[in-house]
Amino acid sequence: MTLDIVTFAKALEPTRQGLDAAGFDLDVTEAAGKLRMLVRARDGACEDCLVPKDLFRRMAADEIREAGLPQTELEVVYPLDVRRG
Repeated sequence: MTLDIVTFAKALEPTRQGLDAAGFDLDVTEAAGKLRMLVRARDGACEDCLVPKDLFRRMAADEIREAGLPQTELEVVYPLDVRRG
């Protein structure tokens, strides 16, 4: 199934705004049929301040459901994950 990334990204706007206020960017893409949410830290962002991934995933799933979009598998990638490779 191909995901409408623009529509999902709009549903995740509250999360994006919260991350932005804390010094992070959110990139939403599709990877292997999953909705991939890549959180990128800007200079000065407190990476230890990010909520646990399970909580982040639940909050994103709630926003997606509230927007009337279909449930989909969510992948959360935090800055530390990217550096670990």
